[in-house]
Amino acid sequence: MRENENIYMQRLQSQRCYLYGPFADTILMLRPFMKSPARFSAVFVLLFLLFGAFVCTRLLNSPILVDTSAEEPIITTRTSRKHSREIPLNCTAYDLTRTCPSNYPTTTSQPEQDPDRPLPPTCPEYFRWIHEDLRPWAHTGITRDMEQRAKRTANFKLVIVNGKAYVEKYQKSFQTRDVFTMWGILQLLRRYPGQVPDLELMFDCVDWPVISSNDYSGPNATAPPPLFRYCGDDNSLDIVFPDWSFWGWAEINIKPWEVLLKDLEDGNKRKRWIDRAPYAYWKGNPSVAATRQDLLKCNVSDQQDWNARVYAQDWLRESSEGYKQSDLASQCVDRYKIYIEGSAWSVSDKYILACDSVTLIVKPRYYDFFTRSLMPVHHYWPIKDDDKCRSIKFAVDWGNSHKQKVI
Repeated sequence: MRENENIYMQRLQSQRCYLYGPFADTILMLRPFMKSPARFSAVFVLLFLLFGAFVCTRLLNSPILVDTSAEEPIITTRTSRKHSREIPLNCTAYDLTRTCPSNYPTTTSQPEQDPDRPLPPTCPEYFRWIHEDLRPWAHTGITRDMEQRAKRTANFKLVIVNGKAYVEKYQKSFQTRDVFTMWGILQLLRRYPGQVPDLELMFDCVDWPVISSNDYSGPNATAPPPLFRYCGDDNSLDIVFPDWSFWGWAEINIKPWEVLLKDLEDGNKRKRWIDRAPYAYWKGNPSVAATRQDLLKCNVSDQQDWNARVYAQDWLRESSEGYKQSDLASQCVDRYKIYIEGSAWSVSDKYILACDSVTLIVKPRYYDFFTRSLMPVHHYWPIKDDDKCRSIKFAVDWGNSHKQKVI
């Protein structure tokens, strides 16, 4: 194995590699792969471990610090929990060696567990969707040809070999989505040393799904290319994966989920639900979708009050003013919060749901890895897409008239 690895590393020298700053020793490139049934099983295990890490720890630990002045973002970590077992990257010699010592363990005696949060007795509801997303390849496995057909739109190819992540970059993603996605995978490798199987996958960092199910239906249809992304819909076969913002969104000053969740919990404590403003609140970028521009019509005016308080977010202005008006924890002061999709699904769904307000969801088309398991009236109040204003007003009026039922 060591001899084969040396040969493989020599081959890397003759290929074009894209190395992400301090990931250099951990994220490299590619090697020949396993047979398709093993690859299919490996993908299942990756998703199971990754979703399991979300359950056990409320998400993978480590705030992320990004030096945006560098040509490629340079990412370092600090331990955010006293009990964290994270092994930090030591990149002090990166400028000289172009590599970063990983010092990863290869085995673990037992699965990592947050001492403050014991493992649940059963898996969350969204775990069953792993089987559904991988169903198109359940009987055929995944072949090299299927995988290569996903390259058409993929931003990068990820390979995990012997606990190390290798990447071939095809095209630049929007902002640093790809970097933060890879960082999440590195955290998984640290949390479960020796348990993540060898695998290979294609990843697309664009919002909307592209693998249409209509193109792969019928008796003579070929198997679809396996392509990972952050969301899907009922007409697509893209494999859903947690979005990059769980590990931070540097460009708009959003913290990693574990840190932000604590902020949201503190924000929720500032006002009881009964004492909050009796309106439905939304703030975001309306220019990305017609449905959001339509939502602006529901704002209060001299002629009509639809019980909605809707605000357009100017991210350029926010950036210049230090994001003083976009702190998510300070927005948990209304009884109702509106979720509405953008160009596809929106990462804001988790922030809105965590705000301890009644969530009003405008009928969505897309889903991410956990929203398929949300149930109307139980987890949220559904809002009509073609009659938003009246639907929002009815929901708010009903909730304000039935406070004890809402609480």
